[in-house]
Amino acid sequence: MVQYNTMIYILRLLIIVPFLLPASVHSQSDSENTSLVTPGIYTLHSVKLQPYPVRSELTIRRFGTMQVVHPDIPPDWTPPDYVKHFSQKNTPNPSRVATMGAVTIGAGLAINHQMRNAWWSGDRGPFHYREAFEYARNIDKLGHVYGGYLASFIFYRMTNWTGINESRAVWYGASLGLLFQLYIETQDGFSKQWGFERWDAIGDFMGSALFLARYYFEPLQYFQMKFSYIPSEKFKTRHNASAIESWIDDYEGHTYWVSFRAGQFAHDNFSAPSWLRLFNIAGGWSLGPERAHTEFYLGLDFNFEALPGSNWLLRRLWEGLDHIRFPAPAVRIRPDGVWYGIYI
Repeated sequence: MVQYNTMIYILRLLIIVPFLLPASVHSQSDSENTSLVTPGIYTLHSVKLQPYPVRSELTIRRFGTMQVVHPDIPPDWTPPDYVKHFSQKNTPNPSRVATMGAVTIGAGLAINHQMRNAWWSGDRGPFHYREAFEYARNIDKLGHVYGGYLASFIFYRMTNWTGINESRAVWYGASLGLLFQLYIETQDGFSKQWGFERWDAIGDFMGSALFLARYYFEPLQYFQMKFSYIPSEKFKTRHNASAIESWIDDYEGHTYWVSFRAGQFAHDNFSAPSWLRLFNIAGGWSLGPERAHTEFYLGLDFNFEALPGSNWLLRRLWEGLDHIRFPAPAVRIRPDGVWYGIYI
């Protein structure tokens, strides 16, 4: 009987200990509890903050039962601006929701018109699949990843603006961004010239998944997908029916970049000067003339989110521009070395 009681006691300890461990993290001194941890360095924060200083205690009423004492909140304490969005309630503003709906429908109709003229104007037929791995040397797959990421970001910002808090707006944005991309891919599936490409759809999914991952995994916030474009000679000299009809399909003029916020990383981890946060290092992927080969680049880039300014509209502007790689020095490292004083 003694052994049985001992086993029951040990079993209860094994059940309770995992719950005590996280609670012990919050059982700090009063001086530690009154200082808030600085949030993530970018808009998509992954640091989860308490909206007020917390002093938690555990009260054991009976064996195996815990209760957290209500936080001791100073009467004159107000949350800093950088944590207000964590306590934002889900109270969508009806007029803003209507505005978002109108903008989404209008933009969707305009994009649908553009796509229909560029790709869907030919014969329509039954829905079918098609995998074109030879098309544009697969750089179009990067375009789908970037498109899924950018669409998710835009919908995230719109839903957050309506009054939905950030943690939910991220999921709404990723879901709506993916649905938008899949709509375009589905329309391709009814075109006899094209078809629903499953690997394109996977690229769309990866873009939306990357957007979510940057929110929950803070190290990814040091990386950003970017895009730059300059019309190719083939696009500028369109003169026959087989010419490129849309800049979206002008892959010779596209360059897709992965930008590493090296200056921000050095500032955060090695106490580098704050001005260094403005500079990134980016790797780019593009196509050569006539799509004969792929080209890889290494170049300088800029971190617009490190620019000063606390105005809401200004911050949104910097945040949006940070998805574009602006002209800056670069070097082509494949197929051969070429230095560009300014690469557009």
